[in-house]
Amino acid sequence: MALIAAFWSGSCVARTLRMLGVALLVVGAAGYLLPAGVVHWTALIPAILGLLALAASLARNAFVAAALGVVVCAVALMGGGSALPQLPALLGGEAGPAIASRAATALLAILALGGIAWALAFGRRSA
Repeated sequence: MALIAAFWSGSCVARTLRMLGVALLVVGAAGYLLPAGVVHWTALIPAILGLLALAASLARNAFVAAALGVVVCAVALMGGGSALPQLPALLGGEAGPAIASRAATALLAILALGGIAWALAFGRRSA
């Protein structure tokens, strides 16, 4: 229970980055472990970005954490943004797991950017 309380403590920006980090870890692990056959190590890039987001959430200053989070989101969008036009094919079941992982990473980055902006604008609570 103390681990959960520690996870949710801190500023709104930190909590947003922690949620992003956990979600990216799940996407990276699923993208590497679930597909059949040989999977390249680059399928773990979302998990690596998730670790970076978790590390950024530890920054004491909310603006520093937000800046680091925006960089993580930008990298995620650069890597996964090319999969967004293929969302109709993905939803139709015609795209593979690599497209699903990249699209999920890009969508998480977009949501996190919105969450970081909201946290900075409305949720500036000190840690």
